[in-house]
Amino acid sequence: MLATRLATAAVGIPLIIAVIWVGGGLLAGVVSVAVAIASLEIALARLPEPAGAAHPPLGNRLHSLEPLALAGALCAAAVPAASLAGDQYSIAALAAGVMLVSTALCFSRDLQASLQTWLWGVAGVLYFGGLAAHFVLLREAPDGRDWVFFTVITVWVTDTGAYFVGRAIGRHKMAPSVSPGKTWEGAVGSAIAGYAIVFGLNAALDLGLSVGERIALGLLLPPVILFGDLAESAMKRALAIKDSSGLVPGHGGIADRLDSLLFAAPFVYYFLRWFVY
Repeated sequence: MLATRLATAAVGIPLIIAVIWVGGGLLAGVVSVAVAIASLEIALARLPEPAGAAHPPLGNRLHSLEPLALAGALCAAAVPAASLAGDQYSIAALAAGVMLVSTALCFSRDLQASLQTWLWGVAGVLYFGGLAAHFVLLREAPDGRDWVFFTVITVWVTDTGAYFVGRAIGRHKMAPSVSPGKTWEGAVGSAIAGYAIVFGLNAALDLGLSVGERIALGLLLPPVILFGDLAESAMKRALAIKDSSGLVPGHGGIADRLDSLLFAAPFVYYFLRWFVY
């Protein structure tokens, strides 16, 4: 399993770096595709799995989805794409997505049976589409390339700190009903690692944050990252699944990879808008 995870990371990380470096339409397109896949993973996770197939290929199961679920995934994917034109277009795409998914509900033959699908569709537009759109907004901000790298690296380092400290000395469960592996000791490890990397990346990327801004970001961002992870875990726990899919070898699905990032990107974006620029 570890070898598979490392091999996937060896291929995936350079691709992620390249996409962030180029930015623009490439980044918006990649984020939109990721949002669509993540939304479909969650929609498919609600369906019974065929016997003997823990994570059947997504394409083999799309025929099982209601049109309403597909509409929700497409509307969610449209939000990051629209965000390339600015935050006002992101808000417009969010509103349009909720309206379109709600309109699709009107054509259901069984409203009661389709209500849950509609709720998940709206949630997908807001959760996956709305939050992931901030990667595009952040990339288009001043020094956006550096700030997206800052966000992604901070998430990776914070998660790594939580993992290794939790594995080494973790004893006290943080949220056992949601994520049995999370411990308070791991949370402290993530906070220390996150605080340190904020200062380190500010120097490495020459971000120009003041001491107060570094302290605030270092103290606030790690808990945001942690709860982004827990929120995704709560969703999967409610669906009685461990991973959203098996699409990313050794790492689960696309939704699993987005978890903490979905909280971190909006936080960094608004921190910059309200306190830095």
